[in-house]
Amino acid sequence: MLVDVEGLVHIYRTDDLEVVALQGLDLRVAEREMIAIVGRSGSGKTTLMNVLAGVEAPSAGRVQVAGHDLARMTGAERESYRRDVVGYVWQRSQVNLWPELDARENVQLPMLAERRPAREREARAADLLAALGLEGRRRRRPRQLTGAEQQRLALAVALANEPRLLLADEPTAELDGAAAQSLLADLAAVVRHAGAAVIMVTHDHQVERYVDRVIQIRDGRTSTERRWVERAEGVVADELVILDRVGRLQLPRHLVEELGLRDRVRVRREGDSLRIFRSDGAGDG
Repeated sequence: MLVDVEGLVHIYRTDDLEVVALQGLDLRVAEREMIAIVGRSGSGKTTLMNVLAGVEAPSAGRVQVAGHDLARMTGAERESYRRDVVGYVWQRSQVNLWPELDARENVQLPMLAERRPAREREARAADLLAALGLEGRRRRRPRQLTGAEQQRLALAVALANEPRLLLADEPTAELDGAAAQSLLADLAAVVRHAGAAVIMVTHDHQVERYVDRVIQIRDGRTSTERRWVERAEGVVADELVILDRVGRLQLPRHLVEELGLRDRVRVRREGDSLRIFRSDGAGDG
């Protein structure tokens, strides 16, 4: 398992306030798997990405990525991890780019820290730019590129050092429908070829066509998971409720509201199944 997160807690502290952004989150991601993370604003999506990127240390819990324990890394180890193991595409592509460098130089820059030979840097940059449709833009600076091209360049920069895990925060947020779809198709092809795993935070439903699973975060914990399975009627979405390590379930909000569930519920085993009833007995029997 490439990413193994168990009981992740992250607390932001100020002088007079504590905010619990993640409260016991569990997540596992396999090698070469692509997943999308969804959830309302404030649910903990960006905090999770920052922890996985090595930008912030977890307050509690276990977080391992490619064998690295993110809760126990030294400063030097964290820097090496961010350089060699993980690639991060920020929501605003300009954050990933150096405005004074052209596209070819931007992609080569992360490789300088690895002290790769010039010929290897040139070849790697050329391959990535071609794969992401920027071969004819390699001598242009970011300001000379369209928004879609800047986002493609940001992806190329994040992939330059061949990371094991690519993190992308709203990679299609600034793109129209056609440009977003084209970018996602090319990204899927590139990372599949590279063998990297991908975690994307998104509000774009188009992303679901290109990932293996969609995981919803609610109140700082993973709540539901949607994946696609092949059945007689074709490929359909199969939604699962996530059972965490201590047996907690987060039922889908629409079901809780439709059934009027609140405070306490009754649970009854019936053979290999569990049935859930309102505590007032409505629907029981």
